[in-house]
Amino acid sequence: MRSVGFLPTAGSRRLSRRFARSSSGNIAIIFSFMLIPLLTAVGGAVDLSRALLAEQRLGNALDATALAVGANETMSEEELQQLAQNFFNANYPEELIGTPGPITLTIEDGIVNIAGTTQLNTTLLGLIDIDVMNVAASAQVVRESKSLEVVLVLDNTGSMAQNGKIGALKDATSILVDQLFGEQPVHPKLKIAFVPFSQAVNVGSDKAGEFWIDSTALSSIHGENFYPDGSGNKINVFNLYNAMSNKSWNGCVETRPEPLDELDTVPSLADGDTLWVPYFYPDEPGGKNSPSNGYDNSYLADGVSGTAAHRQKSWGKYSAQTPSNSADGPNWGCYIAPITALTNVKQDLKDAIVDFIANGYTHIPIGLAWGWRVASPSEPFTEGAPYEDPETNKAIVLLTDGYNTLEYQNTHNKTNYSAYGFVNGGRLGTTNYNNAVSQLDPKTSAVCENIKEAGIRLYTITFQLPNGPIKDLMRDCATSPSLYYDSPSNAQLQTVFQAIAKDLSNLRISE
Repeated sequence: MRSVGFLPTAGSRRLSRRFARSSSGNIAIIFSFMLIPLLTAVGGAVDLSRALLAEQRLGNALDATALAVGANETMSEEELQQLAQNFFNANYPEELIGTPGPITLTIEDGIVNIAGTTQLNTTLLGLIDIDVMNVAASAQVVRESKSLEVVLVLDNTGSMAQNGKIGALKDATSILVDQLFGEQPVHPKLKIAFVPFSQAVNVGSDKAGEFWIDSTALSSIHGENFYPDGSGNKINVFNLYNAMSNKSWNGCVETRPEPLDELDTVPSLADGDTLWVPYFYPDEPGGKNSPSNGYDNSYLADGVSGTAAHRQKSWGKYSAQTPSNSADGPNWGCYIAPITALTNVKQDLKDAIVDFIANGYTHIPIGLAWGWRVASPSEPFTEGAPYEDPETNKAIVLLTDGYNTLEYQNTHNKTNYSAYGFVNGGRLGTTNYNNAVSQLDPKTSAVCENIKEAGIRLYTITFQLPNGPIKDLMRDCATSPSLYYDSPSNAQLQTVFQAIAKDLSNLRISE
């Protein structure tokens, strides 16, 4: 509530009495009686307009101050009082109308109340001894009491190794965590998760025993890169990992078959395609560490003759040989930090940031889909609150520094292996390289729409990218255009993350 007050004096009353006693004639008497209201009306109009302007500016300064105080949950009351006064002084500089006094601050039951006054010297009202007017205003902010869950889906592809971008991402992410947690090592109403992505997402090798990892080859795409065994059964890639003494599953997974790759459908043993197949880059044709022309990842001797496709599909070689430790092997493309599930422990997040590494190429829809699954309350990650919980807000922040792409290979595989397998496997609806690449942007859009329909607030960031379709895609992907950010530099990225952190801590001014 804001108010304007006038302070009349005894002098104004004496002036009225002098005019009333005048005996200079009727005209003088009439004029004396008219002069007082005339001066009061003219002077009052001028000074009241100045008072209203001062009241508006005072109120705006108090509103901004209340928001600044409300956004800081970890300061002491003494520190908040000093913060409030400093912020008010910056927003009500000396050149504005009036001389403000000290502001008052009270905080009770999550409500921030700030009040202030400013004193104006009058102009014409001084003729009737009204020398000053006091203007008062107040502002109230209700601190948001809802819980917040934030999933950061972060590009960790090879291009992030250029120009110090991965370091800038680590710094900016750390700043966001600090800003949201404040000084609290364990926050009662905040959880944050990280989903680093490249050509795959790493769910964590410790998840091998989870039911939603296809450990028994139930999925229709499990073992698709190998001939069946002697009994006609699909090859289980976990058996191939176990057959090699010095290689084990790093934790990456393939995409589920369409359209499940774009959805958060709950996994079920009753439907193998809802499970996730472990990532396994097959040994390509050639000798041990000596790929055939055009192939990139040969870590075993073929052991058989025939066409390149036949030699690649052979599975007996995995138990007969041991790849060298220097070979890329079945995990090539899975050199990426694992998912950090939603947690309210600040140090766990800080430790995870250190492990971000730049490697691989860009599959945005894969990272974004996993961001959604991490925010979701259902398997495979269950740390999220139910969607219908009115006391929890959910948000996803997506950052990319590149275009969706597949790594071309002039071989029968058409591409290097990724979470979509090889292009010649047709998992993207085509075996043509260019057509396959063209499917990734629509998939990104589809996942974006699914996330927004689930009621999750979606922020998007392009990092050091030229103008082009990717920026349009990311702008359309965000919940609203105002939640799309472009960062042209490493330094600007910190500003972007700070702006998003502030928006996530959104408070409202009370009506």
